[in-house]
Amino acid sequence: MELKKLSWATVVMESNGTSILFDPLGAPIKGQDRPLAAKLGEPLEPLVSLWTIKRPDAILVTHFHPDHFDYQSVLDSFGDDVQLYLPKESESYAAKCGFKNVIGVSPNEDFIVNHVKVSAFYSVDGFGSPQVSWIVNDGVHTIVHCGDTQWHGFWWRMEQQYGPIHVACLPVNGPILHVAGLKAQSSLPACLTPEEAVEAAKILSAEYLVPIHYGTFNNPPFYIEAENVVERLIQRGNELGVNIKILRPNESHFLGDTIKQSAK
Repeated sequence: MELKKLSWATVVMESNGTSILFDPLGAPIKGQDRPLAAKLGEPLEPLVSLWTIKRPDAILVTHFHPDHFDYQSVLDSFGDDVQLYLPKESESYAAKCGFKNVIGVSPNEDFIVNHVKVSAFYSVDGFGSPQVSWIVNDGVHTIVHCGDTQWHGFWWRMEQQYGPIHVACLPVNGPILHVAGLKAQSSLPACLTPEEAVEAAKILSAEYLVPIHYGTFNNPPFYIEAENVVERLIQRGNELGVNIKILRPNESHFLGDTIKQSAK
């Protein structure tokens, strides 16, 4: 299995000819001036275009926020008939975006993409939007992709139901947001902090934590990323014995080369 990080939380999994794309983002985010929109600002690094990858067999979207579901780039790159999975409550939204092959999925539902088993599991969005985590197993390795979840109490059940987990792709930038139109703002992080991500990976017994959702956006005072994200990840990883695998944009990790295989 090959795991490639593109930009932000966008990841591609390849296994024996099957390609699955998670949380596609391929262009700067539009519509940030709308009420209730998170203002992430312009990307601080070039975004990897979705044109650079082959058409995936399936696209898995954790939630419909534009930094995780860049629907226009998906339409432009892969067409309106690409197989798209996302939370059940967001099925109608994807259809309104122009997609014709949309399947809504709820936590604890499974489906098959060629030889790969995909499971939806629980996740908690920072602003209450419908969100799921994705667990993918190709018969040898299991990876999880957790969008931009906050801390929650489902980590133990995830490990029990789907372990052993070889790679956990977890958000790590613990941002503080000011979102215009909200009656009250929060001073708490809208997704996992570096330390929380390492704790989650430890509970999951993940062999590797691949950090996502950091380094691309920082737009004070509207979107303030946590400071020293990578340094804090490495420090806490060393303290808890969690292996941190940093992937730069367009960098791959070949699981078969470095991770012992499991019969489960």
